[in-house]
Amino acid sequence: MTTTATPPLSQKLKDGTWDLHSQAEKQPFQQNLVKGQVSRDAYGGWLVQMLLVHSALEKRLRTLCESDPRVAAVVSDEQYQEPYLLADLAALGYTRPATALESTARLIETIENAAPLRLLGHHYVLEGSNNGNAFIARAVRPALRLEAGSGDRYLDPYGERQRAVWGAFKTAIDEQAFTEDEQTAMVEAAREMFAGISALSAELPSD
Repeated sequence: MTTTATPPLSQKLKDGTWDLHSQAEKQPFQQNLVKGQVSRDAYGGWLVQMLLVHSALEKRLRTLCESDPRVAAVVSDEQYQEPYLLADLAALGYTRPATALESTARLIETIENAAPLRLLGHHYVLEGSNNGNAFIARAVRPALRLEAGSGDRYLDPYGERQRAVWGAFKTAIDEQAFTEDEQTAMVEAAREMFAGISALSAELPSD
């Protein structure tokens, strides 16, 4: 009798969110980012919404890392994107109030009410987005006349280390002793994050 090996958590997260991942990428605003067809104002407005999301998530993640060594083994200070977003907005001279869109407010509420380990599922989505964001940065820099490292840190926080950093993240999450129920909850949470990002993108101007 043969048994089928259980896929690692990183693979479960990828496979369990692929449909919503694709949906989020097809939002008009995201398509415009990929093409570099976004105004400086619209770009700054998007960064503000992502700042609100990351701030809510990373506040809880920092606390969770103090109480759960499994999470601390996966999440590093370098992965916290709030400082990069603040630096980008400062570089852009974007000074509008950080007012949450309705979709952003709903996503923040989801994060704030999530059971602790679901936060790691949320984080997986945002950390994984750096893979695609690195390509977006290449389109946005010339379109908005940005110098590398100024106004684009959120899109490309790791530079040439991106693939290595993402590989290390997946290895770390796969090595932790999460139960099947915990893994299922993280996949569900990752789907929540993809759906929330999709809704947020749909609420942003697409022209």
